[in-house]
Amino acid sequence: MLIGLVEPAALSRAVSDAQAAFPRVKLTAEVFAEHLRSRLEAEGLDDPKALQIDDLFLACACVHGDAEAWRELEKQHLSRIPEFVARIDPQPSFADEVRQRLCEKLLQPTDGGVAKLASYTGRGPLGGWLRISAIREAQSAKRRGRREVDPDDAGLVSPAHSPEIQLLKQRYAAEFKEAFAAVLVSLSADERNVLRLHYLDGLTLEEVGKTYRVSRATAARWIASAKEKIVDQVQTRLGGQLGQGGPPAPSLLALVKSQFEMSLRRHFM
Repeated sequence: MLIGLVEPAALSRAVSDAQAAFPRVKLTAEVFAEHLRSRLEAEGLDDPKALQIDDLFLACACVHGDAEAWRELEKQHLSRIPEFVARIDPQPSFADEVRQRLCEKLLQPTDGGVAKLASYTGRGPLGGWLRISAIREAQSAKRRGRREVDPDDAGLVSPAHSPEIQLLKQRYAAEFKEAFAAVLVSLSADERNVLRLHYLDGLTLEEVGKTYRVSRATAARWIASAKEKIVDQVQTRLGGQLGQGGPPAPSLLALVKSQFEMSLRRHFM
């Protein structure tokens, strides 16, 4: 047998075994077989047993938008992120921030059009791969510096790692990006500046207030108002674009809230 040429029978058995391991995940045999074949060829292998087949199947199903696969990924691996990053920062809020950013990167296509999770090779366990990714994300978060979280932000926190939100992000990525950009342009220069200072430059509310020679409470009110305006208007635009065939208003609101800071950073940078 030539290295890099996969025996069809072995490939078929590997696909069937992976489907049996996750019977509730709806990923077709054809789609996974092609993904598995490409991974084997990329690694110069001819035996599927050389890879973590079940982990590859789960990752592939998540990339293809299967909600059950994402629930399984959350249960097995993502729920352990607080444990992974505890030595860097044991605060639950920090672990949640890391998980939100990591989930965004796992499914968000890069400039090359490939999501980070799709780059998982299967050479080692998926859990270990995700642990390393979470630690790297945590280290990046520490280097960026933690911004102060204002109590007014509490109403805009959303479970960005939920299966529903992940599917909505994939399905309506283009519409969301267009709506967010349009709303951001409509803000006043001061509204954009206070958001940039707080969320991108990492200034605390007190520091933003000093920049504008106003109190901390006033700075907090300006930031909360600008943030609320973006969330409300993006939700309204998306609802109008998608019409009755789109998701319900509460789901759209959760989507916008979960993507606020990441989208702000993307458009400002």
